[in-house]
Amino acid sequence: MAPYNNNDSKVLAHQSTSVLTSDASSDGGNPTIISHVHFDHMSHTNSFNDCDNDNFGVDQQLFFVTSYSDFDKLAHGPRGHTAKHTLRVYRFLTDGSLVLLHVNGEGQKVINPAFSRFHPRLNVVYTCTEDIEENGKILAYKILSDGSLTEIGCVDAGGTSTCYLTIDRDQRHLIAVNYWDSSLVVIPLSKETGEFAGPIQNVYDPRHGQAMIAAAKKHGGVNHSQNDESTIAQRQVDPHSHALVLDPFEGCVAYVPDLGK
Repeated sequence: MAPYNNNDSKVLAHQSTSVLTSDASSDGGNPTIISHVHFDHMSHTNSFNDCDNDNFGVDQQLFFVTSYSDFDKLAHGPRGHTAKHTLRVYRFLTDGSLVLLHVNGEGQKVINPAFSRFHPRLNVVYTCTEDIEENGKILAYKILSDGSLTEIGCVDAGGTSTCYLTIDRDQRHLIAVNYWDSSLVVIPLSKETGEFAGPIQNVYDPRHGQAMIAAAKKHGGVNHSQNDESTIAQRQVDPHSHALVLDPFEGCVAYVPDLGK
């Protein structure tokens, strides 16, 4: 969620880093948003030099919404139906209404963008694709005041079912979490532009190279959204990292919850 301030300095104030993930959407109108919003309670302000639309009022906000496009490639079982386009930008008006500004992300190319992270200082948003069969992708977009998106980079996530992104305190590294194979990767960032400064720099594999034991849903595996005894038993066969939080003091210790073994 990014509030825009329509003033002479063209300032974009990131009052919070937020994530909206839609389970499904329709392309005949506004998407059905079944979303979770996570706030890191960080306040940042930066110069916004690419403002090409001066019709934004004070304190209006942009919502970056992502939708799943292929349920078979997910470890869990979302509600709703799949989306033909997986990226949308809305303007949130002061009366509480949402206005669709921009649609992007063909569903077969940007598959299941599961998590998004705004850069804490720049007008850049990162999103990652969730696929249990092929390595995820991490995409970077420059977001303009009219809601349009310009892709400025795409890197391999180094693991399957990419589900979480974190930017370090120095804003020089993006850390990605891959749920299905539980790997963690570090990708360098340009501090000046927010673009990727190279491929994966470091990988942590808690399985130490061992193959996954559990099968995907379409191959007889369980739906990880369930919590019955059978699901829990299969889910515990492999490790499943699903988030990463850096310590608030030095920013160099990572805390990673594991849903699996």
